[in-house]
Amino acid sequence: MFLLNNIHNRNYKKCYPTESDVIFDISEKQLGNVKNTAWKELREGSIVCVVTSTRKVSTFCKVTAIKGLGDKDPDSGETFLLFGVVIAKLMPESNMGLLLSKFSVKHQYLPNNKFSIGFNVAELGSALDPLEVKTRRGIKSISELKENA
Repeated sequence: MFLLNNIHNRNYKKCYPTESDVIFDISEKQLGNVKNTAWKELREGSIVCVVTSTRKVSTFCKVTAIKGLGDKDPDSGETFLLFGVVIAKLMPESNMGLLLSKFSVKHQYLPNNKFSIGFNVAELGSALDPLEVKTRRGIKSISELKENA
């Protein structure tokens, strides 16, 4: 399962009006930061949670596609989009730091379970697998979502 940092609340519908289901974007320059190497592990079917400025964990998505735009901004390089659909909600939503502490998550780019500067993508492995979330088919664990992805 992946955690994605959108603490600046980028409005993807507004940024990419001709694209549907964009859940995250990242630039080539950002991908050059060692803190974001987990991006290379994302695949169609991956489970992700995009955390916004509230620092709440609430919505889980299944990745449906990853696409480079082919643009070449002189400062940031090519833009890559992550597409997905909502598959679960955490009810009630939870503070990211508290939730990660509860599940004893340890990640080098999440010191004290907070985002570090320049960080955008973290692969949490199985750390949140026991977490129960609400789906259309009832309560499921993250582990069960991964099995069905």
